[in-house]
Amino acid sequence: MALFTVLLEFNGGTYISQLRAASAHKVAAKHAARLIDNKAVGPLATRRRLAQRLAADNPVAIEGVRNVWCCHASVGRKSALVNIVGTAEA
Repeated sequence: MALFTVLLEFNGGTYISQLRAASAHKVAAKHAARLIDNKAVGPLATRRRLAQRLAADNPVAIEGVRNVWCCHASVGRKSALVNIVGTAEA
């Protein structure tokens, strides 16, 4: 499985994690599921709605660069941007 770095920008915070998955689509779903446990992101209800919306979104490859995808979701008036980067291990 490949290693991915996931960067979430939401409600004034930046949350970075690394996960292993077979593809960017699978890592996006995995990240969304783990988001529910990250209390720093906000209240449980917000984390659940955000996770649900991110899991439903398909990452889109960023044109002009390799191994970088993006997805987006909204919870009320708050917008979340997720960047997924295929990470080479040193």
